Amino acid sequence: MSSVLAGKTALVVGASQGIGLACAKVLAQDGVNVILMGRGHRKLEHARSTLMSAVPGADIRIFAGDACNEESMKAAVEFACSTSPHLDILVTAVGGANFYSIANETVASVRESLDRNFMSVFLPVHNALPRLQRGAAIVCISTNAVTQSYKGLSIYSAAKAAVERFIRVAAYEFGSAGIRINAVRPGVTLTAESVERLGMTEFAKKYAAKIPMGRIGAPDDIASVVRFLAGPESAWVTGQTFSADGGEDQCRTPEFI
Repeated sequence: MSSVLAGKTALVVGASQGIGLACAKVLAQDGVNVILMGRGHRKLEHARSTLMSAVPGADIRIFAGDACNEESMKAAVEFACSTSPHLDILVTAVGGANFYSIANETVASVRESLDRNFMSVFLPVHNALPRLQRGAAIVCISTNAVTQSYKGLSIYSAAKAAVERFIRVAAYEFGSAGIRINAVRPGVTLTAESVERLGMTEFAKKYAAKIPMGRIGAPDDIASVVRFLAGPESAWVTGQTFSADGGEDQCRTPEFI
């Protein structure tokens, strides 16, 4: 393992699978002590086992809780700091879309999507802030649906757009404390196993054909950008959102979406 970030502590929210798990792995590979947070204890145990196999000797702990619940989020931060007086890195990777047309949205579905995609960023940042020391980094996961118009993703896109605006103001407020906050904007990102399990092989092929770089994203693609934003290499970067979508952000919306 590299020692660039050795000894630092990271809380990765939404870390039991996908992008969050990949972020945890790349941080652990760089010597970070990682706390995985997710709602399901069994999935977290599996995630921890996966990481321990990939990064032998890594310090990986788990905390089962809901990032959209303030008390749960407070407890997660306290747990993360139970063996360290502060946090150095916070990654928020919770999110998801309902694919409802505007006509089919309800007050309940809108509130649920706003909670899942915005409050799951606000609450971790808000509660971790007192425990973040100078030099700490926060990295949030957005989506290229903020810049691309997809049918059925109106509320999801709006919530993630709120995240991006939030980090710009947060960067301004946190700057004097030496705390950075940035975001990554993925396109469609799936593991090969997920594509097969969900029966999305044909979808993945069609979607890949619309992307300049010729494939859909993998969690590791996003995790590499998160690692850059969490590390000293980006020490002069804050309040920014970086697209990591194979160039899709430069294109028109795929016709089949």
